[in-house]
Amino acid sequence: MSRRFLTCAAAGTAVLTFLSCGQGRESAGRATPAAPASAPAAAAPAVAAIESSDVSARTKRAQGKFTPIIWLGLDGLDWELLDRLSAEGRMPNWKRLTSEGYTGILASFMPVLSPVVWTSVATGVTPDVHRVLDFQEANPMTGQKEPISGLSRAVPAVWNLASASGATVGVVGWWATHPAEEVNGFFVTDHASPILFEGLSRAGVAYPTSLAPGVEQVVSRDGRVADADLTPYVGLSLTEISEARAKGGGLTNPLVALASIIGATRVQQRIARDLYDKNQPDLMMVYFEGPDGIGHVFASYVPPRMSCVAEAEFAKYRKTVDEYYAMLDRLIGQWMRRAEEDGATLIVNSDHGFKWGEDRPCERSSLNPATAAYWHRINGVFAAWGKRVRRGLPRGDASVFDVAPTVAALLGLPQEKSWKGTPIKAAFEDLPAPRKADLFGTVAVRRVQAAAPSAKDANEYAARLRALGYLSGGEPATVATEGGTRPGLTEGGWNNLGIYLRDTRKDLPAAEAAFRKALALRPTYASPVFNLAVLYRDRGDDAKAIDWLFRSLQAGHADPEGTVLRWFDEYNEGHKAPQAREVLERAARAYPQNEVIARNLGLLRFKTKDCPGARESVARFEASTQDPDTLNSLALFDTCLGRRDEAIALFQRSLALKPGQTGVIESLNLLQKAPPPAQ
Repeated sequence: MSRRFLTCAAAGTAVLTFLSCGQGRESAGRATPAAPASAPAAAAPAVAAIESSDVSARTKRAQGKFTPIIWLGLDGLDWELLDRLSAEGRMPNWKRLTSEGYTGILASFMPVLSPVVWTSVATGVTPDVHRVLDFQEANPMTGQKEPISGLSRAVPAVWNLASASGATVGVVGWWATHPAEEVNGFFVTDHASPILFEGLSRAGVAYPTSLAPGVEQVVSRDGRVADADLTPYVGLSLTEISEARAKGGGLTNPLVALASIIGATRVQQRIARDLYDKNQPDLMMVYFEGPDGIGHVFASYVPPRMSCVAEAEFAKYRKTVDEYYAMLDRLIGQWMRRAEEDGATLIVNSDHGFKWGEDRPCERSSLNPATAAYWHRINGVFAAWGKRVRRGLPRGDASVFDVAPTVAALLGLPQEKSWKGTPIKAAFEDLPAPRKADLFGTVAVRRVQAAAPSAKDANEYAARLRALGYLSGGEPATVATEGGTRPGLTEGGWNNLGIYLRDTRKDLPAAEAAFRKALALRPTYASPVFNLAVLYRDRGDDAKAIDWLFRSLQAGHADPEGTVLRWFDEYNEGHKAPQAREVLERAARAYPQNEVIARNLGLLRFKTKDCPGARESVARFEASTQDPDTLNSLALFDTCLGRRDEAIALFQRSLALKPGQTGVIESLNLLQKAPPPAQ
């Protein structure tokens, strides 16, 4: 296919100006992309932060064949936080968008991991079909783990379909899209983000390739966040911020992480907004990873204070999330302006929700690799505003698989026959009746050339994933692959595929095979061991399930105490008393110093009238415990054994630690009034 790229001279003294220089000739039945070009690098004055500045005037889009679509992907948006901030006046643009547009609860799927779900959002198909299943992929020749890329994706995305239909498209920052794809418009990959890719090679970051120097300039300028920029976000002085950032620590340092998240958000907005204004594509897609990052680092500091958060740390970071979302709201307002001026439909969605309230778990850290995903809620956000959007309807329901079909319908494109979802008709006034076709079989995906990441870059990327809780640090750097040209799945990819097949597809044999593939690559990997335990429990093979549960705990599965008690509760509530008892008995032997497990075993024995066994379960903690629940349990067991004085003393110790326990006071009064046992 022949191509002709036109270049323009930049005007003015701006550091970066993206220019659309005209339309090339058509070739092989496919429109040659208009070729935006960046201005040459130049020394330029500093510019205001993009969230606080917008162009005073811009050229409005002329009416064309397509009603334009502006599609914002905001990772981890959750209705609980958005509704609160809107009610408090912190997000006026979002409040307007939701009051004038359509909103829905967007159902996601397990595992709720960003590259997996966002690729489903963009392709409309399930992860077993599109094959982006982890944050990393394996080089097919060397087995070296590398950042997940578009090379893993097995099917076209909606931007490929739109581009092939003659629509102009712009894509900025979408997960797992490197190297950039050749489209009828422009494409900037996720490697422009300073969060996970700062300092790494950005070869192949943009299409047309002439955009790459401009992208680099935006990253180096807008991605640089000064200490003073952080003062609105934290309860620290400028001096304290400077000292804390100087300590380094990468993304494990909250202030370093905050600066990276703000910088990435600014970079993505600057690139996307400038390119949109210059090129005015029919379909504009922008992804922001910042909301999910801000959640993982700072959700535990959102009021009310969690019991596991120290007062001093709470004071530092209690306003961080609110301030970041206020910044995000200003960026959304800039896109609302453009949608209004250009007669566009604005779509906003997330891949999943996030825990901001009473469901935040102290025992499961949002930054621990084994537990970070527990902070995700399965349901996310969908909203539409502007041209063609219905208003005044109650909040509806949709699926992450429905968004790509909806965008295709808005563009008047047929529906890919393998799509799992359907257009969200309730949100729009005039969606055409869907027509299905084999689009995937007729649309080719072409990418710019880019060398594989170096081992150093791959390792640095992995370190950043570990800092955000996505890797544990025990992973091997290479895995065995089956060769070929497509990247191979990591052990994490096989594990994630198994979770999807087990929890969403309910295909237990296929899920078991995937988990065992993960273990073949890394036999010490605790997650697939635990997932096999869950699978066997779902299948009804309880003996095998319990055995694999304890194998997973021995291999390092997170939160043994909480996991054991949840399994106990599930068996207990399922009227499987023998299995419930076995879980506690084995746990007490495996963790003899765990007071909570011992106490629950004691209470279980007490309920079966085994008072001596109940007391024996907990007796070793009597002298040292500072837990009123343990003292109350021991007092209960002593009462059962006729040890009145001992029970009274234990209840009194409990009340000294935690006064005002009504039930304990009543029990103590009854014991004190009762006559002493006969000698």
